[in-house]
Amino acid sequence: MTRLAIDRLQVRHPASGGDVVVLDDVSLRLDAGQSLGLVGESGSGKSQTALATMGLLPASARISGSIRHDGQELLGQPRAVLDRLRGTRMTMVFQDPMTSLNPALSIGLQLAEVPMQHRGLSRAAALAEAARMLDAVRIPDAATRLRQYPHEFSGGMRQRVMIAIALIGNPGLLIADEPTTALDVTVQAQILELLADLQRERQLALLLITHDLAVVAESCDRVAVMYAGRIVESGPVARVLSQPWHPYTAGLLASRPRLDRPRPERLPSIAGAPPNPARRPAGCAFAPRCPRVMPICMTSVPRLETGPDGRAVACHLAEVETAMNRAAAG
Repeated sequence: MTRLAIDRLQVRHPASGGDVVVLDDVSLRLDAGQSLGLVGESGSGKSQTALATMGLLPASARISGSIRHDGQELLGQPRAVLDRLRGTRMTMVFQDPMTSLNPALSIGLQLAEVPMQHRGLSRAAALAEAARMLDAVRIPDAATRLRQYPHEFSGGMRQRVMIAIALIGNPGLLIADEPTTALDVTVQAQILELLADLQRERQLALLLITHDLAVVAESCDRVAVMYAGRIVESGPVARVLSQPWHPYTAGLLASRPRLDRPRPERLPSIAGAPPNPARRPAGCAFAPRCPRVMPICMTSVPRLETGPDGRAVACHLAEVETAMNRAAAG
């Protein structure tokens, strides 16, 4: 069952010189029980995709395309409809656990708000549900913890609380935006393990937004790579990370430190910087940084083409190689 279907999503924000396109022709599919990693550099459009899905972009944003959850179109829905969906059928864990919780409210009240608002539970019943949820995310002594405030929790514990708030409504879709940011590697591993366990138990569709390819390799079934507001490559994690087709994906992988090779004096990096959305190049957005750029890349935007194995890539180089292989085979 398809939990999330995004088709040809475009998001524009108004600016003094005209609309700025921050997402362009984004399409994604996510099934029940499946995990999809959305990766790319800062500013590539990952969080904008999540906010558009949740209906949390500013009112000034101009959005076109389609976003469907369980077959229901979300774009254009009134706020009252989205409010009924958010927290129950779809939820989101935001980037920073240190600032996402209300410092003036106890953990228990922040957890209980969802069942009280969406299911009409009494305060006592909602707090009992909150205690069960804290147990589910492996926070011990739930009865005591419910009375405490965010400043009494560590960063890892706050992230567990954020996950508990997201899951207390028993949603089918969970969007986790950089859920391990600012956490040490031990706590990061615990959070990822927790998400994986909860996903299996609840058959969650998980959209995991991250810049860390190692996290994607450990936690996701499929991966989609974003650059300058577009999907440039997607497919099964093992295939994409072991044999990337797009030069940008290959550059991201080459930039990772490796423990199985001698340490270089300087880590490889992708030259240059992502383009300013207000001054997007005429052709492929990655062309100014691409080590394999061709003349066509400077003038023509490549289409995202899907192959028979379920992998997709938006690259003129892939189009040329495919044409040459077909000619050789014919």
